[in-house]
Amino acid sequence: MSDIRFAAREYMVPGKTITERFENAARIGLAAIEVTGSSRPELVPEIRAAIAATGVRASTMASRSQFVLDARREERTKAIQAFREALNLAGEVGALGVIMAPLIAIKMEGGQRLPDLSPLMSTAEAERRLLAAILADLADHAQACGVEIILEPLNRYEQWWPCTLQHGLDICRDVGKAGVAVMADFFHMNIEEADLRASIRTAGVLVRDVHLADSHRLWPGTGHTDFRPGFAALRALGYSHYMAFECGTPGERFAEFAKSMAYLRRIWAEA
Repeated sequence: MSDIRFAAREYMVPGKTITERFENAARIGLAAIEVTGSSRPELVPEIRAAIAATGVRASTMASRSQFVLDARREERTKAIQAFREALNLAGEVGALGVIMAPLIAIKMEGGQRLPDLSPLMSTAEAERRLLAAILADLADHAQACGVEIILEPLNRYEQWWPCTLQHGLDICRDVGKAGVAVMADFFHMNIEEADLRASIRTAGVLVRDVHLADSHRLWPGTGHTDFRPGFAALRALGYSHYMAFECGTPGERFAEFAKSMAYLRRIWAEA
């Protein structure tokens, strides 16, 4: 891969409408946008028109709910249906897939965690079994849509598990089907992974998406994260998917994107 295919979360790209955001993404030099707030069926025609007009893609679409492991069955049911709908949208606009962080909503947004049923099974074991069953069903739907579910390990302060790429691999193996992959998020890996290069190498081709943020969750190149080891592993794998900015945005957006992209391209070339 000679260059990075940059993407960015929708909120980071200037513009009041999805059309304006895609136009500005093209001016910035982004290859794609992670469509989050505009991931709605009624906006699909505008998204497709913006893609056709600008050449900027939709890298991922977002689900309306992340409560897939909530103890309340009604919340799980709604979340699973929301993921199905998001996978449909991803297929309609040619996106890579839909990102899933299985426990963030339950930890950060007041959900209810599954009970501890020891000695039969712990909460963590129940969550892992339930997630595998849910993903086995959703993976079939993802494949039918021509997209993937992209598991995002987060740091321990945002979800109890999965926190590392190895956790993501374990889930993929539990499911045992195509249609489920993992994300490498440099902000979370900076907290949870002992060796970024080794973790990415172990995850291998199941790494389908990358999030970019520096150690303080601001623009890459303004903190102390060393991106070189992770980039070296990605280059060795022949990684050709998107690398998406997901960070705070102090400063003037166009200028800061340009500086951070130049910095990352230099690191990529040196890795």
